[in-house]
Amino acid sequence: MMKALFFDLDDTLYDQLQPFQEAYDRTFSAITDIPILDLFKKSREYSDKFFTLTESGKMPLEKMHQYRMINAFQDLGYTITAEEAVAFQSVYKEHQYKVSLVPDMKRILHYLSSKGIPTYVITNGPSSHQWLKLESLDLFHWIPKTNVFISSEVGYAKPQKELFNYVNTKTNTTGAISYMVGDSFENDMIGAKNAGWNSIWVNTKNKPRTIESMHPHYETNSYQQLEDLIKLIF
Repeated sequence: MMKALFFDLDDTLYDQLQPFQEAYDRTFSAITDIPILDLFKKSREYSDKFFTLTESGKMPLEKMHQYRMINAFQDLGYTITAEEAVAFQSVYKEHQYKVSLVPDMKRILHYLSSKGIPTYVITNGPSSHQWLKLESLDLFHWIPKTNVFISSEVGYAKPQKELFNYVNTKTNTTGAISYMVGDSFENDMIGAKNAGWNSIWVNTKNKPRTIESMHPHYETNSYQQLEDLIKLIF
């Protein structure tokens, strides 16, 4: 049975920091002493923390967008209003639909396509929101739409084992030949490990492991490293 590769979407196929930076520059230009990368990391931590609540419908998505920015700023010593958080999200969302693939990722996808390696996307998030980003990335040049799994459509989300099992069933694969490539330690790496999958952590922003004792099968700190690793495995 041929090995299969499963990519996360956000901050794996494209760099989320790009639209985040553009939204920050438009909304918070007066605050000049906050490291953008630190703020971004904090906002992602709160996104992951609140995700199960938004996915289950217990917290409206709009409220989560406010909370993650208010809390991220608070952790870095600043207070922003709910109105400012809403304004930021509006610009951020607009730029999220103007994203482009990381250049190295184009080469990786071309390589996988030329080798005939089964390649898929597994992403958490609202259906319409994720499809718009996928369209913007022009991803269907390499990956057919039928190879995309979005949590809100499936009914399970990473890191739930059920999602990975569902995907294995739908793609006629097994955990032993499945490789999850993603930036989120919590969702992608822990989820893959619990489901018996292989894991490749794309840790370009040098995030700490949330569970010290748990190691992904592979860790790359640049897309060049990821490309070299994929060529080695596949």
